[in-house]
Amino acid sequence: MKDIRLSDLDLLSINIFVNLYENRSATLVAHKLNIPAPKISRCLKHTREILGNELFIRKKHGLIPNEFASEVYPIAKELIECATKLQKLYCTSDNGLIRHFEIAAPDLISYPFPKILLSAIKDAGKSVSFNISRWNKHSIDNIISGEVDLGLCCSKELDNLRRSDESLIALRLKKLNKLFLICHNQHPLLKEEITLESIASYPFINSNMGCSELELSPLQEYCQSQNIHLETEINLTGLTGLFEYLRSSQSVTLLPYSTIFNVINNIPDLHACRLSEVESERLYRQVKTPSLYLVYRNNDKTPEHQWLSSEIQDLIELTLH
Repeated sequence: MKDIRLSDLDLLSINIFVNLYENRSATLVAHKLNIPAPKISRCLKHTREILGNELFIRKKHGLIPNEFASEVYPIAKELIECATKLQKLYCTSDNGLIRHFEIAAPDLISYPFPKILLSAIKDAGKSVSFNISRWNKHSIDNIISGEVDLGLCCSKELDNLRRSDESLIALRLKKLNKLFLICHNQHPLLKEEITLESIASYPFINSNMGCSELELSPLQEYCQSQNIHLETEINLTGLTGLFEYLRSSQSVTLLPYSTIFNVINNIPDLHACRLSEVESERLYRQVKTPSLYLVYRNNDKTPEHQWLSSEIQDLIELTLH
């Protein structure tokens, strides 16, 4: 590999590389970063030329990172995290004119956020910037420490969040009482009557996507309560890993987010459909219905924080049907 000059590197290209590595789809990254697809391609081409390596292999199901990309990724990720911290430090300093917010949210929730939030900020004339990262098992701790300003998470118990720290506010936004089946578009289940029992006859993936902690899914709880055998194949929290697994197996999963339809149209070989109200009601008569919460520290009462919190609540009402 040739020598790399600092002048050859740009943070946008590095950020795009990191997101391509994590999401394996240029379409998803373009939407997430609110960047046109041709620019994603140009930045990837630039990174390949600078590093002298192809980095990704294009397959039917998306971009697969090669061995060199796997070595570059943790370094690139650290650079982006450092840049984000530097931006936040500047934007929140006395001399900074822009208030920067770190937001943690499930992939499926945050998918439509960037474009809508940027438009709202522009229309309102607010001096606000933001970065959205995936909700993970450390997100509650990151909110408590101040590394994350606002979080969206799925939980069955409001008290579980409040117990984490008394300084936390957990605002319930919406009951997640609808379920959406995702599987391969040639899955034999799609030729049957889709019931809780027919779903349970296939290997199940517990996605835990956006949950405040690792817990059983509603279907797993239901099957336990009714003594129905359910083979849980794997626990997954990331959207990309979930999609890749579903494409290459007879597994199925259930998610509570209607925004799956915004994403699934861009993903080949996968199918999503809403479980009937009859089946959803059967399930939630036996197990507690989860809700989506907005979580933040109660010591941030600035006008910018209150405005952004309100915009996120409106976004949830708009995007989750």
